[in-house]
Amino acid sequence: MKSDVADLLESWFQFAAEDALVMDLEYINAEAHGNLCAFSPPAEVTLDVEQVVGFIHRVAAHRSAQVAGHAMTFYCWHDVKVRQLRLSLVSSVHGKLPFGCHHVETTDIRSVVQPIVLDDWNNPRFMCFEESDASDEFDTDTVTDEPLYTQEHPLRVAVIALG
Repeated sequence: MKSDVADLLESWFQFAAEDALVMDLEYINAEAHGNLCAFSPPAEVTLDVEQVVGFIHRVAAHRSAQVAGHAMTFYCWHDVKVRQLRLSLVSSVHGKLPFGCHHVETTDIRSVVQPIVLDDWNNPRFMCFEESDASDEFDTDTVTDEPLYTQEHPLRVAVIALG
């Protein structure tokens, strides 16, 4: 099992490392989308918080070497709708992150990773259903048009300054 985790994290790192670096001082969204990577483990792999924090720091260090001399902000967050850890980076000259929702920035990577790993990926409530079992259980009365992130419940985004 330990080998499965190491192999998974290494494959994630290789995916992120091989991704082309996009720098666009004019268009923050082009930069953000061009540098976006998303990760979610298969159900049979159990990760722990420190492993994922280490992975994020490893990707940030790799990106830092690539952008030497160019100030950029590396950031990560939990895309709860698709159960993914997402990483990206944008030039610091933009002075903001490209989120259109309420969000809070923190340098505490662990505080962002912990709920992803413990409350989502390792949570037995979120184990996959067989297709025939899931369709009868979905309650359409719980679907809402309310925003997912509000001032009271903002998206938490971990940031690391690079360059």
